[in-house]
Amino acid sequence: MTAGAAPEAGRRASLGAAAVLAGYLLLAPSLYLLGPFTLLALLSRPRTPRELLWLVLAGTGVAVSLVGDQTLVPQMLRTGGLLMSAAFVLLSLRSSQAVTSRILWALALTVGGLIIWGQVWGVAWADVERAFTDIMRDVYQAWARSRPGDPDVQMFLQQAQEVAPKAARLMPGMLALQAMAGCALAWVWHHRIATTPLGRPPSHFLNFRFNDHLVWGAIFTLGSLLLPLPPLARTIVANLLIVWAGLYTVRGLAIIAAILEPAPAPLRILAMALASPICAVLGLADTWIDFRGRLASPASGGA
Repeated sequence: MTAGAAPEAGRRASLGAAAVLAGYLLLAPSLYLLGPFTLLALLSRPRTPRELLWLVLAGTGVAVSLVGDQTLVPQMLRTGGLLMSAAFVLLSLRSSQAVTSRILWALALTVGGLIIWGQVWGVAWADVERAFTDIMRDVYQAWARSRPGDPDVQMFLQQAQEVAPKAARLMPGMLALQAMAGCALAWVWHHRIATTPLGRPPSHFLNFRFNDHLVWGAIFTLGSLLLPLPPLARTIVANLLIVWAGLYTVRGLAIIAAILEPAPAPLRILAMALASPICAVLGLADTWIDFRGRLASPASGGA
């Protein structure tokens, strides 16, 4: 790489990271990212103006996200975000595990904390499912009112309202993926901003992987769907499957990005978008095949 190419690559990487950060804050609960980032920034003892500015901005975002609607779903999201943030940061202080392992442990602790929270406040799963269903139907009805003269849109939204209860059952799995992504982004940006960040720096996305033994959890979850489970157990298994599918899809995307690393960025993005339906299978197969290891150049020299 030439001297001029290195700064250009750095600028592109920074722009890409900023785009991911902005996209997450627009599409996911901000507390899942700002919560762990704020705690990490505090514990790294910020001193420079840049660190203090980011800490103030993130702390303000956390404060804003903790006020507002007091209905069931917002309360659960706030509780889950605080639990996830605290668990991830505490594990980051005490553990030398890879960031993905810490995130998975933090997620497990958060789920346990939310179950206790529900028991204390008398919140049953049926209440959560009903609350998510009501939110989805309200959104669909608002869309329908905004397009009163389009029969195709009205028909689509009517069908969407009918399947809202089924979609609501899968919301915990989707939120779990968002919480995991938020912690991962918080770790990345903590190491970008902090002068003396905590722990080891995150590895490049091209190297994303996790413990291969976790594949048995995915296999067991998938196999459980074939059993005659009661409705609640089947819902739990379906949400677990969403988490596994998300993890292995990201691993598959990292493999494709590594294979196409020499290609231009637009081509890499297009290939990852087109291949996304099979990325979970690719990531799962990587457990045994290790695609990136096979693509690595063999060591020079001989016997």
